Amino acid sequence: MAGRRELTPMFKILVIEDEPDQNKLIRLRLEARGHCVLLAGKAKEGLDLAVREKPDLIILDMILPDMHGLDVAIKLKQNPATRAIPIIALSAVGSPDFTKACLQEGIAAYVRKPYEPRELFRIIERYVRPEAPRRTVEPRPAAPQKSYQEKLIEIEKQFFQKTPAARSASAVRRESKADETRTAAPDLPRQKNILIIDDDTSFGAIVSARLAEHGFEVQLALDGISGLRQAFLKRPDLVLLNLILPAGGGEAVLTNLRKSQEAGSVPIFIMSSLLSAKMLEEKARELGAQGYISKPIDPEDLLYIIESVIGG
Repeated sequence: MAGRRELTPMFKILVIEDEPDQNKLIRLRLEARGHCVLLAGKAKEGLDLAVREKPDLIILDMILPDMHGLDVAIKLKQNPATRAIPIIALSAVGSPDFTKACLQEGIAAYVRKPYEPRELFRIIERYVRPEAPRRTVEPRPAAPQKSYQEKLIEIEKQFFQKTPAARSASAVRRESKADETRTAAPDLPRQKNILIIDDDTSFGAIVSARLAEHGFEVQLALDGISGLRQAFLKRPDLVLLNLILPAGGGEAVLTNLRKSQEAGSVPIFIMSSLLSAKMLEEKARELGAQGYISKPIDPEDLLYIIESVIGG
């Protein structure tokens, strides 16, 4: 469809691991980045999936119930159909001789258990996050420039036509004054700014506190109108957007952000506790979001996603 922006390129990743907790951790974080994750609890199942699905990367536990992981790696490297697929080995065995044997059999990287999750995912990203050109905003025909206030008034009218009782005019004016006061403050050293548009105040409070601990500046908006205001005025580095919102749903907010010159290229992750991961993935692609987040999500997992998108 013309004018449609694509999601970050999706890779297919096969995880051969018999520990459910490890599978949950890996799958959650990779699916949140838009990747397709295949799970196998046994070696034979993993070998069959590798041949049939041709994944871009294999994460392989070395201790499996039906076969040693090193034997699995040897079979994968001997098969012409799977020989070129990079393999990351996971194991509690840390002897130099075993590590050397893994690398000699063509395993690309070796991670010892217990591992630091962020370190594992940094290694994963070497193989599933190749350098890609930055997304650019399509050129628009030259037109008379409108002030922020004029644009906001137009958008407010559109929203209030759909939800007349969503917000009172006095509330909108109060938010406008608050925004103007904040933008009048003296310039400070640049922090990465994250805008959370979500009416779940508990989620916003927990996440914003955690992100602030890691040096991020966080703005909270409880509805669509105030979310758009803050996006235009603050120009955040990342927007976390809940799909269900008062005063303009998340889809309408995203559409207006993508149309704007001020926030058209800002990465946006849509969020929902109601839709399945598969439905969220499809919705993200349809709307032109960079990714999606299934709620509830652990703050540490969310922090990893944010750092992988815009850095720390």
